[in-house]
Amino acid sequence: MAGDRALAELYEAKAQTYAAFGNGAIADHARRLLPPGGRLLDVGCASGGLLALLRPQAGHLAGLELSPSAAQAAAQIGDHVVCGALEDPQLPFEAGSFDLVVLADVLEHLPDPAAGLARAAAWCRSGGAVVVSVPNVAHWHARLTLLRGRWPQDDSGTFDAGHLRWFTRDSLRALLTGADLRDVELAAIVPALRNHLRPARLAERAEPAWQALGRRVPGLLGYQLVGVGRRP
Repeated sequence: MAGDRALAELYEAKAQTYAAFGNGAIADHARRLLPPGGRLLDVGCASGGLLALLRPQAGHLAGLELSPSAAQAAAQIGDHVVCGALEDPQLPFEAGSFDLVVLADVLEHLPDPAAGLARAAAWCRSGGAVVVSVPNVAHWHARLTLLRGRWPQDDSGTFDAGHLRWFTRDSLRALLTGADLRDVELAAIVPALRNHLRPARLAERAEPAWQALGRRVPGLLGYQLVGVGRRP
């Protein structure tokens, strides 16, 4: 499909960014949810950053990646890495064959996130977990940008030009429950205060209070949202 080719070209251009991928917060959730020796599928695995972090714990690491160069790099880490799109009709993953399925910063790039999540979740076994992360369009900086009447077309971040869909905490919860996932948990990744406050010494002293405030108002201070659900 022309749309898939265009998206593949976009991801290929960002392959160097993907090479540094390895979100620590996503890895923490994955370590908590993946049983020792368990089977992990990372949808949108980039060059295998998360696979590498989970290598000591997992018994089988699989990945799906649209960028050929990134998929080739991930294949040096994972046990089974497929170069393709989540929408491809023929993908070699069996239903119910993974203990954990991760979709980190994937769903916002899809024209139909609900269908994409439902398909990926079906690869997870009963009782297994699905972890999703998406940017939070209700983050305070995004709100301020929109208040100024701007909608940027950036290379990355909330207003990445490749994003087709946008999410808040409520819409992410609805997406997860709509995919028939149970025991849904939502978390937010709050950027360090040093990204917003100078001098650095002041930001460091205020960081614990800043993170505590983020836990109280995650929809406002969370730059990225993380959702976890269990397969019934």
